[in-house]
Amino acid sequence: MGKGADFRWLRKQVKDEESMERINEIEKDHHLVFEEGKIIKNKKLFDVNLGKYKIWFRKGGACSSIDIYTEIFKENDHLLIPEFSGKEDKIVLDLGANEGYYTLKIKQNNPECKIVSVEPNPLAFEALEKNVKSNNLKDVILVNKAVTTKTGKMLLEIVPEISAIGAKEIRAQKRPWLKEERIKKITVDGTTLPQLCKECDIDIIDILKMDVEGQEVEILESSKDLLKDIKRIVVEHHGEESRDEAKRFLSNNGFRLVFEEKRICGDLYFINLNPLLAPSVHGKISGERL
Repeated sequence: MGKGADFRWLRKQVKDEESMERINEIEKDHHLVFEEGKIIKNKKLFDVNLGKYKIWFRKGGACSSIDIYTEIFKENDHLLIPEFSGKEDKIVLDLGANEGYYTLKIKQNNPECKIVSVEPNPLAFEALEKNVKSNNLKDVILVNKAVTTKTGKMLLEIVPEISAIGAKEIRAQKRPWLKEERIKKITVDGTTLPQLCKECDIDIIDILKMDVEGQEVEILESSKDLLKDIKRIVVEHHGEESRDEAKRFLSNNGFRLVFEEKRICGDLYFINLNPLLAPSVHGKISGERL
């Protein structure tokens, strides 16, 4: 995760007076939640015109969602290396799409790119669907499932007010403010990465973006036969253990780490070592820094 919301920058993205009022409301709620520990349970969705898009937020979770929006649209989370911008790619898989900010950013970079956006949390998925449809984005396949190691029903833990955290990551990181009563258990549909690709008629994946709250390596291990068909992978790790697991597994399975964010939670950028699959990114790539 990055530094969070920059409201001065956000106001520069606002396109109308009503949206400015809503950004001001989000800032007030941001202070209440993160400074005073308040819980805002209102689940109503509202829209804000930011940059090129109409962005939908949920009242109770907007203070967290605006952080993620800022991290992706201002700080370029998941897109720090030019070769991972999606500008020249045909197929991108967004696993852990949350409310769709990465999907929107890839579409802004390349309107012709086909994106499969996968999000199991029904509250986040509702906002994701509205963000895609209200902006008339084409060639975006929305999947309200969890990508995991097997198909079928599965239990998912969520925090309704904070759609960006869930599953293993809830308890993996220390959060004194996160009381047990705020964590809700829901049942969602699960699928595997190979099954998802089959259903979406995908042979070659240009970019696989993974932010699935600590289950990245499990999913990759269960999809070994598919790795040869993936050009680039950007993985958000959630601590030293998950970072090391991802580096070890992918380095042992045909990928090279080309960039690593030196943060407690940050992104790892990998390219497939097969030059026939990804000649444009083979060798030293732009901004490579380890």
